[in-house]
Amino acid sequence: MLKLLLIAVALVSATETPDLSRRIEERFVAPCCWRENLAVHSSPEAEQMRAEIRELVKSGKTENEIVDLYVARYGERILREPRGRLFFWLTIVPVLALIAGALLVTSYIVRARHRVPEITRAAGLPPFPDVDDRWP
Repeated sequence: MLKLLLIAVALVSATETPDLSRRIEERFVAPCCWRENLAVHSSPEAEQMRAEIRELVKSGKTENEIVDLYVARYGERILREPRGRLFFWLTIVPVLALIAGALLVTSYIVRARHRVPEITRAAGLPPFPDVDDRWP
């Protein structure tokens, strides 16, 4: 019974290790070029880092411990997605600015459309003809 339990634990940890390693690798950028995801980058440095992550996972380190280790070594730049306040400033603020800009442009267009007929009436001009009135 104990042997079966040990085999089951070994199988579960063996199947979790590649998934956990891959998930951790996807959190980093390659330290050689700082552009591509570590999980897919092909360079000797990236391969060495992936092997080191697999070894750390096998040794029992948690995801947070491994992430903290690499952040201490390379700085926050190693992370694909920033943590804490930096995440807010780099992700949330641009989205809010884009939404605010879209609302301002929409508001301007709506006001401009309503203003054109008022200007033509004030100038004594006839209103704009409909599309059907222009064509015979």
